[in-house]
Amino acid sequence: MPRVLVLALENWLGAARLPRALSVAGFKVSLLCYPNTLVSLTRFADDRDICVPSDGAEIVARRIMALIEANPAKICIPADDRALRFLQHIVSVASIGRLPKVLMDLARASLPDPEAFKYGDDKEAASQLMESLGVRTPRRELIWSTGDLREFVAAAGLPAVIKPLTGTAGQGVQILRTSEDVAAVRIGGGTWMAQKYIAGKPAASASVALNGKCLGTLAFEKTLTHPGETGPASVVTRLDNEEMRRGAAAYAKATRFNGFFSPGYMVEEGSGDAYFLEVNTRAVPLVPSSSKLGLDLCRCLYAGIVGAPLPAQDPDARRVMALYPQELHRDSNSPYRDLLLDEPVDDPLVHKAMQRGIEMVAAGMA
Repeated sequence: MPRVLVLALENWLGAARLPRALSVAGFKVSLLCYPNTLVSLTRFADDRDICVPSDGAEIVARRIMALIEANPAKICIPADDRALRFLQHIVSVASIGRLPKVLMDLARASLPDPEAFKYGDDKEAASQLMESLGVRTPRRELIWSTGDLREFVAAAGLPAVIKPLTGTAGQGVQILRTSEDVAAVRIGGGTWMAQKYIAGKPAASASVALNGKCLGTLAFEKTLTHPGETGPASVVTRLDNEEMRRGAAAYAKATRFNGFFSPGYMVEEGSGDAYFLEVNTRAVPLVPSSSKLGLDLCRCLYAGIVGAPLPAQDPDARRVMALYPQELHRDSNSPYRDLLLDEPVDDPLVHKAMQRGIEMVAAGMA
């Protein structure tokens, strides 16, 4: 039975579900995480250790080494952005030769080609790549000032979107619908992108790849988001979108991707055309619950590693799912309660902590 190492260096909702999903898919699971986090409460890890936020990179590396020397892992799954950056750093300093080969080999086997690291951080570089692969993108320009923004709006019209060149989960994204919105904008430091607004629904294709081969992709619409229009999904609807599936496969091949990733899109109202926006280069929250919509992405990874036939999408599976606890954070009395298909009742400590979080949000304490 192959083993994976889950590396979690933030307290993030999406990380808490990964050990269970990987275990159910057939993997043995090792876990390195911070104490007092959601993922630290899971019962679905048979080997684990902890580190703390103040630990330096060498200490974290030693903790990983201890785990993989005791129980070798086929791949390391970065459960959050900080864990992803840590693995990328291991690969980036490999030429110095100070790190154990087994650690460097595991990091390389868990990531795309180093030249592709930039695509998760740089929306313009990612858009250029996808354009070169034949994927549709909105009109856009890089901007550094409000003057640049006004010039873009004069040429492209309103509505428009501005966003920092880096960032995920809708961080910093602003939708400008009127000239008053444009006048009120204050461009912060760094490089920003101005983009033509596509009227439609945000969407993504949660995917997994090994050695550049896309093993499975689940296209979905972000039917409800929280907080606001640009936030993460709280209710999702499965899409049968061949364009988005081809885009995921093309990205995986071009970057020789390993692990989970998710290209993000806007699906235009009326035409149904998908416009690429950015790519998330780690597992998104839907991944551990993807089986509920008919394609278990963790099982796809398992099949790719052991050489088994890849699972196929179940066309008869549910199409709509409310994410737990995200939808109850949006509305503790949500009308979508009957669509909460992924409540972690079989991981009791995680479940209890998430329930407490829902209560705190409802009470205005979080």
